[in-house]
Amino acid sequence: LVVADPTFEALAIAARTMGADVRKVPLDTSHAHDLTKMAGAALGAGLVYVCNPNNPTATITPDKDLRSFIASVPADTGILVDEAYHHYATSSDYASVMDLVAKRPNLIVSRTFSKIYGMAGLRCGYCVAQEDTIRKLAAQQAWDTVNIMALVAARASLGDERHVAEHRRRNSETKAWLRQNVERLGYRMLPSEANFVMIDVKRDVKPMIASMRANGVAVGRLFPAMPQHMRVTIGTPDEMRRFAEALAKLQNA
Repeated sequence: LVVADPTFEALAIAARTMGADVRKVPLDTSHAHDLTKMAGAALGAGLVYVCNPNNPTATITPDKDLRSFIASVPADTGILVDEAYHHYATSSDYASVMDLVAKRPNLIVSRTFSKIYGMAGLRCGYCVAQEDTIRKLAAQQAWDTVNIMALVAARASLGDERHVAEHRRRNSETKAWLRQNVERLGYRMLPSEANFVMIDVKRDVKPMIASMRANGVAVGRLFPAMPQHMRVTIGTPDEMRRFAEALAKLQNA
């Protein structure tokens, strides 16, 4: 398995559990997937994983670069593009690669209802791939993986386009407010195309995470590849104001 570092970790954990070798490739200087180095690491690999937008950085890998990369990967190496945060992305450099599935037998694109649809507790997602690939995946699928409540909610969510548009708007507005206030405090926020942000706090983040918790504000955990960055999920305007106040207190402490 070839993955970026940092990225969503569940796949690497599962791969190691199954005895697979995991090759981590650091993100590039813009915090996008370093596709050139990943292409080299992918030689002979079983699967390459690309999370776009990426978790935990909220950054994107540009569409033209990703499409060139997909075309260059050997047909006997699988490619999984995780589009869990697809609905939040507004950058002109981003696009889904789901349209490439018809041409690429080794491509799998996954989506989830856990993000913009607000169904994290119900655990429902899906992937799109060619028929032969789906058959191979189905043979490994755990029995009864999705419950009836999740299925009913997922079907209803697909028809609720107004909710998606409204949630995207609220997320963008609150994120813009947060960026303004974070930068006013002298911190830098990475470009975010998701419902969370990464803030460069310019020092060891672990004590700051602990201090935040002591002030009743829970933020993301430490990511070893980015020890001076704090991951913060976008909440309600009131929650973000409370976070900004707690961050200001830490700066003045």
